[in-house]
Amino acid sequence: MKIIAVDTSEKSCSTAIVDDGIPICEEFYSKGKTHSAVLMSMVDHMINARAGITMDEIDGFAVAKGPGSFTGLRIGISVVKAVAYALSKPVAGISSLDGIAWQFSCSSLPVCVMMDAKRGEVYTAVYYFKEGQLEKKTEEMAIDPFKASGMAGKNVLFAGSGAVAFRDVIVDSLGSGAVFVPEFNNYISAAAIAYVAFKKPELFSFDFSSALPLYLRCSDAEINYRKQDVNC
Repeated sequence: MKIIAVDTSEKSCSTAIVDDGIPICEEFYSKGKTHSAVLMSMVDHMINARAGITMDEIDGFAVAKGPGSFTGLRIGISVVKAVAYALSKPVAGISSLDGIAWQFSCSSLPVCVMMDAKRGEVYTAVYYFKEGQLEKKTEEMAIDPFKASGMAGKNVLFAGSGAVAFRDVIVDSLGSGAVFVPEFNNYISAAAIAYVAFKKPELFSFDFSSALPLYLRCSDAEINYRKQDVNC
């Protein structure tokens, strides 16, 4: 089964073609252009210039459904749904946090993924892997980074843009117990999104029911407009 995976959750844009869990090719872009300006050209380049296959050979799509940038998520999910609908292919929506965490599935430490949610918060979840398999995952939430840093105990591997933005907070909380992944591993991997999709084939749907955006909190516009009336 060949699938195209897409991530537009943060500033970066990532796409991959994966065949039964094995990456064929992957593209990554993070240079300031909007996702809408580069996403389709990245997919087209992968298909025609790199993979040498046609869209008819693609069996399905996986897309990062959030949490993340409200605008970015809408662009990625909308594009994937439109193309999948035109081709009559199924879509699977995968957690953006999973797209970071599964890059460290061989970690003996709990993996705390933090995405910078702005407003002094992070989108986060803690993953517990054993021999490359996920044994437990905490609830995904938007919380204060100091609270997030203490969720998994005293010795933890941290990854994601939030771990970069709030590194000092994490170190203040855990000291030498905090371990950080290399800088290049803090991004969401479209290939990892695809990998999770292959592990959860039940998520693939022709009605795209699994690909609804997951925001975890109100948008900035909603917060500013309704902050007196709604507990966001």
